[in-house]
Amino acid sequence: MVRNYNRRFPVLLILCIILAITSMGQQEYRVNFKIQGLKDTTCLIAYYYGKSTYVEDTLSIDGSGQCRFHSRPNLPKGMYILILPGKAHFDFILNNDSKFSMETNLSDPVKHMKIKYSKENSLFYQYLWFTREQHEQTLLWSSLQKQVQGQPDSVRVLQQEVDRISRAVAAYKTDLTINNPDAFISFLINILNEPDIHLVKDNDKGNNDSVFQYFFYATHYLDPIDLTDSRLLRTPVFEMKLEHYLSKVVFPVPDSILVSCAILLEKARPNQEVYRYVLWYLTRYYENSEIMGFDKVFVSLVDNYYMNGHSPWVDTNLNKALIEKANRLRPLLIGTKAPNLIMQDTSLNLVSMHEVASNYLLLLFWDPDCGHCKVETEKVQTFYNSEGGSYGLKVFAVCTDTNFVKMKKAIKDRQLNWINVNGPRTLTGNFHDQYDIIQTPVLYLLNDKKEIVAKRFPADQLGTILKYDTLRRLGSQ
Repeated sequence: MVRNYNRRFPVLLILCIILAITSMGQQEYRVNFKIQGLKDTTCLIAYYYGKSTYVEDTLSIDGSGQCRFHSRPNLPKGMYILILPGKAHFDFILNNDSKFSMETNLSDPVKHMKIKYSKENSLFYQYLWFTREQHEQTLLWSSLQKQVQGQPDSVRVLQQEVDRISRAVAAYKTDLTINNPDAFISFLINILNEPDIHLVKDNDKGNNDSVFQYFFYATHYLDPIDLTDSRLLRTPVFEMKLEHYLSKVVFPVPDSILVSCAILLEKARPNQEVYRYVLWYLTRYYENSEIMGFDKVFVSLVDNYYMNGHSPWVDTNLNKALIEKANRLRPLLIGTKAPNLIMQDTSLNLVSMHEVASNYLLLLFWDPDCGHCKVETEKVQTFYNSEGGSYGLKVFAVCTDTNFVKMKKAIKDRQLNWINVNGPRTLTGNFHDQYDIIQTPVLYLLNDKKEIVAKRFPADQLGTILKYDTLRRLGSQ
């Protein structure tokens, strides 16, 4: 739980707007600290909020290395940090013990920690000491394994030592949580627990089945986490657990993700602070996702939780901005029919994108002065000339520059022998707004019905996407 600290505390900007922090505990905390090797300076008390840390208080260290923390009333329970001058710092727990003392040495705060009158922190540091020692032993045996590669008997013996340590750590955690169910370290260990798929059998087949194990793992992943407990938010592990759940556990299809998001939010709903945090985390996570198609999750979250007044704590301007962005993205979701473009070609004739007959149509937004556009366009051109015909592919290239002369010169010089139109010369409105074009190049792939198959992908993925979609369409017939 101790990590390098760079003394930067980001201001709680957006979160302060949307999160009204609800206190859990009622008592005040009084903690005496003594740090050997320090005197006549200051230190900071900080708390975790998700992965971030924020300053709670500044303390003065006297000539004997002592400082005292007297908390504000109703300070939320959780993991806190004492940040010392330089990079030294250590974690401590504010939970059930309201008055206690901690003494340590600046050279290694965790190793030299002495605690009085706090069972919570004693258990926490016993856990840190034990797991640190076991981790060091594991690194030693693993290092020796590398040195005896090619000697199977030696490798096996060393691996047995690594496995023994792993079992010892697991047993230690189990005993700790059973004997101290109310301790904060037990709360942390339970958060980090995961379903044991190795013990799962498929009831129908009577043997291990990877698909069955996956669904068991995904279904029970959240079981150890009490999403009604605000202490979750004041640990560095909850957001890590959320991120792992969304990126590694949930089946990566928008409809499946939305079901998982609904489950998360319903589990958190009884605690408004956790509920607001989880909703905002999901919103930001999928708003900023670079995975194609995941913007559908963001749009659905806005529709279901922001548009209908279900998040009254959100600042009015922020709520409006989220809705406006969702409205821009909605017509561009995978599977929707792409907005029509009617623009002038190089002969000043109007060309309607929807009237271009093809199995597939690639929309290419480019600029003559854009170096990256030139690179991507060349990749598209190579594929178009060699394999485009086999897929029935046509290209509808939209030049974003208003300079018609420059556009025509670039087309001629680069031999862009496909449908070329000028974006600003249009009958269908601003293409920047229609297709959310902020920079170039941008690619959209449409099928024969002008539905969006893929979007915003690198040109060298065009062949793979076409092959996959063609096989998918054949399989659905």
